[in-house]
Amino acid sequence: MPATTAVVRKKPRVDQSARRDAYVRTAAQVFLDKGLHTATMSDIAVSAGAAKVLFYRVFPSKEALVEAVFERVETAIQAAYEAPWDGYGSMVRRVLETARGDPAPFLVVFRNCRGGPLDWEARLRVLLARTALPLFAPGPNAPAGAEVRALRAAGALFGLFTDSMITWLEEEDGLTDAERIRWWGRMVREWRAATREAFQLD
Repeated sequence: MPATTAVVRKKPRVDQSARRDAYVRTAAQVFLDKGLHTATMSDIAVSAGAAKVLFYRVFPSKEALVEAVFERVETAIQAAYEAPWDGYGSMVRRVLETARGDPAPFLVVFRNCRGGPLDWEARLRVLLARTALPLFAPGPNAPAGAEVRALRAAGALFGLFTDSMITWLEEEDGLTDAERIRWWGRMVREWRAATREAFQLD
């Protein structure tokens, strides 16, 4: 009889980026369901259907996974504010649209960004203030110190932004997204005018 040749089947290549993305999505949902500080790496690995050893190869610690969840939100906000401006409320609309596709990371970050041991509040405040700075560029006749005042003014909506995003993602206000963005746009327009006057930026 002729010798049979064993068929060697190659294992399909694993898309490491897709795997990492799936783990971050799963982690965000587990953090949302169980609490950011209560959920364990074991909880997340089980929810992801992954062997712990494989899971730890991608994320060696819970801190690394928590940071990855934050970076997902940070990157989305940055991308939204880097897109061309097309009216008051347009930047926030882009953040909301992105968050609608994957709300868990945004809810985890916005619910946990104030107080506590994480540096999320400071990082988000800097990011949001930087994105709002164009609204507060000091005019040529502004009194001395206008640049510092402009930075403070740009950060003034931090709390309202995070609270609004939570409310919108949880659908707690009875509004449509179009109504929410119209409200935000009108409010920011008035807030900008009043804040420029109060902070002496013109």
